[in-house]
Amino acid sequence: MSSTEVLILGTYHFANPGLDYVQTQVADVFSSEKQAEITAVLNMLATFQPTKIGVEVPYNKTNELNQLYQAYRSGNHQLRRSEVQQLGFRLAADLGHDTLFPLDHPGKSIPFPDAIEYAEKHMLTFATKFQQTLARWEERENRLQKLSSIREILQYYNSPKAIAENYQLYLDFTAVDAGNSYIGADVLAGWYNRNIYIFANLRRIALENDRILLIFGAGHLSVLRELVSWDANLNLINALDYL
Repeated sequence: MSSTEVLILGTYHFANPGLDYVQTQVADVFSSEKQAEITAVLNMLATFQPTKIGVEVPYNKTNELNQLYQAYRSGNHQLRRSEVQQLGFRLAADLGHDTLFPLDHPGKSIPFPDAIEYAEKHMLTFATKFQQTLARWEERENRLQKLSSIREILQYYNSPKAIAENYQLYLDFTAVDAGNSYIGADVLAGWYNRNIYIFANLRRIALENDRILLIFGAGHLSVLRELVSWDANLNLINALDYL
């Protein structure tokens, strides 16, 4: 077994930038209640004792990211709502880390809109099921935001059930125009492409005996966990063991 351990924490977007198909009414993380919940989560994650923390920031923004992080450490930057800062900055500072690692990559284009448009015109049953799935997820996630603590929400997103359900959505898309343009297969291929680039960035920073914590959107979990689990150079750690 490798001595390099990787824990991938799948999260929701605390600031809800509106980039996902499922739109969630996110609870205000600046409230005293949510700040206390974040502190509790950070205390649990700290027991993993990560030596490096990787975050969902473009890989070529190392200087910008760490200038902000150092400004926060010196008391010259007020944390924003994002999970990058509320989880990544705070935990790194608590652990005395000098650097955060931006590992995100856009990959090649993912033809999601085109695949959806094709399905709406030619595969109405599929398109209807897709919209029903999104509506169900939106209702569930809004309910989680209203009724659950941040720890409980993260426990859900990192559960095998939630990871599998998210992955299934991409697998289902392969049926869209299969045998012709394969535009649905291109959706899955594009998602893998992006995550493979992210994985490459992870491998770039991974050294022997590292304990690396990745903080990424939960949608990335299925592919990133698959890649890490098959890599003999890395040892995948279950996030639920630290939540």
